[in-house]
Formats: sequence, C-alpha cells, structure tokens
Amino acid sequence: MKTLIKFFIALFALYTTTAAYAQNRTTDTSATCIAFWKNKDTRVYQIKHTKEKYDEAKSKTVAEATYEAHVNVIDSTAKGFTIEWVYKNYSTSGAPEQTLNSLHSIMEGLKIIYKTDNMGTFTELTNWKEVSDFAISAYQKAVAAQPQNKEFAAGLNQIKAIFQSKENIEALLIKEVQLFHSPFGVEYNKAGTTIETALPNVTGGAPFPATITLILNELNQKQDYCKVSLNQVIDKGKAGPIITEMLKKLSATPIKDEEELKKQVMDMEISDINEFTFAISSGWIQRVFYSRTTNVGTIKQTESFEITEKK
Repeated sequence: MKTLIKFFIALFALYTTTAAYAQNRTTDTSATCIAFWKNKDTRVYQIKHTKEKYDEAKSKTVAEATYEAHVNVIDSTAKGFTIEWVYKNYSTSGAPEQTLNSLHSIMEGLKIIYKTDNMGTFTELTNWKEVSDFAISAYQKAVAAQPQNKEFAAGLNQIKAIFQSKENIEALLIKEVQLFHSPFGVEYNKAGTTIETALPNVTGGAPFPATITLILNELNQKQDYCKVSLNQVIDKGKAGPIITEMLKKLSATPIKDEEELKKQVMDMEISDINEFTFAISSGWIQRVFYSRTTNVGTIKQTESFEITEKK
C-alpha cells in the first residue's frame, strides 16, 4: 500500500500548475506576463532541483541536481514562437534518486523543440517522439535496476504505455519548460484572484480538481521587473475518489483494504508555490521558484525548482 502511495507521489510530482489566460497588459495595479521576444534571442538559465524527504523517524534525506537550460528562439511569427531548449552541465549531490522524477538528472544534451503562442504561452511539443523514446529507454533502465520491486515495475509498464501520447509527454516530461511558461498570458492583480482548475489524469480518468490563487506581488516599472505568484492546492474532497481509482488502476495486485487506501488518500496533502520574476519590457523570465509539499501520514516530501537567468 505504501509503495503504491509513493508511486503516485512520484508520478504526481511531474504535473505542473495550470491557469486561466487573459489579454490585459500593465496598469498601476495589474500586469500580464507577455513575451516580446525576437528571433534568435538566447538566454541561459541555471536550474537547481532539490528534493527533501522526511520518514516516520523524522530522518531527512536530501537529493540535489544543478544544471543549465540553454533557451533559443529559433523562429518568430505573428502567431508565436518556436523554442529550442537544451539541458547541459549536470551536477548531482546528496542521496541518489531512484524515483520517476530522477529522469531529469540524466537528460544531458536532450534537445526539446516546442511552440508558444504570441504571448509566450506553451502550445505544443514538436519533437515529442524523440523525447518519448528517450524517456522509455530511461525508465526501462530504472526497472532493470529494481527487479525485486514488482509494483514499481508494473507502474513503469503503465507509464510506458502512457508515453505513447504527445499530450501525456507534454504533461509529464518537460516540467521545467512548463514551469518556465506557466506565468505567460495570465493577468495578475494586487488583490489576488482565486480560480478553479484541473490537472490532467494521464491514466484516462477524470482530471484532478484544484484551486489556484494568482497574485501580483511587486510591480516596478522604473526598474523594469514584475514579481507574481501562482499558488495551487489540490481539492481533496473532489480529487480523493479520482486518485483512489487511479491507484487501483496502477496497482499490480488487487487492493486488499480499499478503505485504508481511501483513508490514506484523504490524509494526503499536496500544495504548490510558484513565484516568478520577469522583465516587463521583454517578457524574459529572470527567476522562477517552484515548491511542492506533499504530506502522506508521517511521510513528508518537499520538491523545489529554482530557475535563474545567468547574466
């Protein structure tokens, strides 16, 4: 049962925040993150990915990876942009990670090509088959490394089937790209706005209901920057039954105690913090900070990404 819950946490860690879009620009009390990029623009970002886990004995395990994202605008039209994103210069420290999310630490040199609309909002991954083939190969190696873990292997076999879809690859395997583009096209104001949203369920079930609060934290037009945040919380009351059904579907064996599974799901706490700083004049991101906290009984896990522009 615990293995199944942990597998869900690892899978769910790959989901990103989604939000509603607006066409506003900048006033004294509101702002919209808009990409005013040019063809052949380039940026390099330093990424720090950290995971902290606390078990029943309250012992702490930390794993950390640092790497770069080289971002190039390879085409620009009135309808949007085509972006090339390449991972380089990986370095890891702390405890070795064997979860699904550890895929990101072995993506050195992988080239991701995708499109955005004219505001900078992500629209589609164009070389998804290349990314899919890479991911399936990496997951097969993960299964081979843990032959004794039948439930983990069964889950990865399910993931292998999931990765045959372009939409699922976009939802699960390009998290840093999705984080980078999540503030674009969204209107923020100082009073804050709370909206209902839903995260996709890649196993084919109903999406996971959630709420997002959008806030304009700081607007400095003289120094040409804006700070905004998107904070997301999963609606357990609505999402609990959906998560339970998903776990039953992923389980390698029939669930013996369905009531205990439901209880563990309802005790689960998942919340996200997303903070962004961007240049108002160009729309280029200067800093992203993302943190997801997951509590399941006595087990707590915190995962964070910090993406910072290299000058």
